[in-house]
Amino acid sequence: MTYRLPAALAAALAGTACLLVGCSSSTEVSLTGNTPAQYSHVWITTQELWFNSSATAGPDDSGWAKFPLSTPTTIDLVAEGGGNLGSIISGLSVIPGTYSQIRVIPLDPSVALSTSASTAGALYNSEADYVDSTGTTQQLPLEFLNPDKGIGIQTSLKVPIGNVGAALAGTSTTGTTTGTTTGTTTGTTTGTTTATTGTVVGTTGTTTTGTGTTTQTPNSFAIAEDGTRDLVPFTYAAGSPGIMLSSHAAAYDLSQSGGISGQLTLTNLTTSSGGVPAIQVSAQTLSADGTRHLVVATTAVQSDGTFLLYPLATNSSTPAYYDVVIHGPGIATIIVKSVEVTLSNVATTPTATTTTTTTTTTTDTTDTTPASTGTNTAVNPVAIGTLTPRAACSYTANLATSPAATLPAGAAIGFYQTLGTSGSVPYVIESAPIDPFNEVLFNAQGLSSQTVDSGTWSTSGGAINVISAAPAEGAGGYIVSPSAPSYADGPLSTKIKPSTATTTTTTTTCPTPALVTVSAPALGLPSGTASGTLHATVTQPAPAKYDSGELLVSYNGTLVAAAPLGTAFATGTASVTVNGLPADTSSSLYYVSVRAWNSATPADVQRQSYPNAVDMRSSTSGSLALTLN
Repeated sequence: MTYRLPAALAAALAGTACLLVGCSSSTEVSLTGNTPAQYSHVWITTQELWFNSSATAGPDDSGWAKFPLSTPTTIDLVAEGGGNLGSIISGLSVIPGTYSQIRVIPLDPSVALSTSASTAGALYNSEADYVDSTGTTQQLPLEFLNPDKGIGIQTSLKVPIGNVGAALAGTSTTGTTTGTTTGTTTGTTTGTTTATTGTVVGTTGTTTTGTGTTTQTPNSFAIAEDGTRDLVPFTYAAGSPGIMLSSHAAAYDLSQSGGISGQLTLTNLTTSSGGVPAIQVSAQTLSADGTRHLVVATTAVQSDGTFLLYPLATNSSTPAYYDVVIHGPGIATIIVKSVEVTLSNVATTPTATTTTTTTTTTTDTTDTTPASTGTNTAVNPVAIGTLTPRAACSYTANLATSPAATLPAGAAIGFYQTLGTSGSVPYVIESAPIDPFNEVLFNAQGLSSQTVDSGTWSTSGGAINVISAAPAEGAGGYIVSPSAPSYADGPLSTKIKPSTATTTTTTTTCPTPALVTVSAPALGLPSGTASGTLHATVTQPAPAKYDSGELLVSYNGTLVAAAPLGTAFATGTASVTVNGLPADTSSSLYYVSVRAWNSATPADVQRQSYPNAVDMRSSTSGSLALTLN
């Protein structure tokens, strides 16, 4: 005889199950980004998303809830700039809890082209298209550091416990969910969900335990990738270029995020070949020690002069305040202080009908199809009104080719200016990553030689009283200071100024100043961090197949250090020692990859990753041996 539980009792038992294992909650994850004006496309194809409650767990550690995508998703950071959101996936059944890390597993550009990348028009699964200094369009694979280990992002994302209906709409290998997405999800599903500690495992419900219908607002998370810092141009031998993603991405809960919008009058300002002005906008906050401002988020000014900084973390009880820096080599920098950011009411995906078939494997609880691309039209940002930037003359600066101090390969060079008012601390005006193989900027940094406009925000959309004055460093003067992941920030002592002083406000009469070179100060380790040493042996399959190469050391997809393989590599084996690595910290879990090439054919590069971590979290030394294929 078959017994069927009364609906009320079934609901009560489901509620008890929620208390014991937690009800899954529908979650969607989007990608947004920012890119410099010379990029026409930056495609990233994602094949998996992972969640972990530990901020320091490595990709091979336990505790990961892994969600392979049934179809990889390709998103263009150029198209999804300006506060736009490109959906990676929606409908994830994530176990309730607070997640301190999210990991993005990209599809390597070297493997077969995915359908999504092909449809987008890309040649590679991940790709960067840009116009170089000669005006030539380059279409290059976007190189990742150990792509199979992914990009780890420390964050704090809370997935709340769902309701009884959500619990009954669990993952099932035989269930199918059909619903209409309008900012909320409505669906009916049959099945049960079981979770284990460590990697989350789904099970098939073979007996119907109940059916429920629920209307539930999904958890909306966004990953933000800043291409002005994370897209690293570099040069192989004989001038062969490459683009590497050294990620410093952030992740946001969109229910706890706001935005800042503005409008610039672009009359008489120079734009790029694509009609986009070379003007960036950054939101900045004070560093923990109060000595400088740090960039939290950046965005590009669009061809119509509008911009949107989104998402920015805030909350309803204590709104966050940001200083906004509007900058570019062709304008006088504008700084708007103390912009109050409140929560935005945003729908992350437009109205769409989505049919989802869930398939459970031994490593995930759900497997859904990507949702369509979202827009920023539903964001209700704080407005700083309309501003008219002054045109400016500019000059360029770069590092000396023989720097007095060798910087870590993952370093970026910041160019700071300080308002002349009492108590001001330096703002980041421009910043660029160094070429990790050559220890200089891939392109000399353009810098405005004008004075600075500044004012204080009062109300959304209200007029801002702007005052023009020379910064503390003088018109066109900057402080040059490097920074790098896991290293202490550089001192704020090295200064530069243009070789030819000018305060001209029209670009037609600007002189052509000489390039200014500077030796950046050295970077030390933070207090309490030990200095570590990594020993590596790299063997190539045949002597002299490659005569050049670089060994790259990364953490969570971010470049930390690099070392040339040296002339000994041409004989078949190279021994490399990397000194000064941050060691004996929770972030000292390193992965190694190699780039090898022959100087006669530098475009033919062998890229290979070492599969195992070099764990220096409780040690000051590590070693590995890698044989190239």
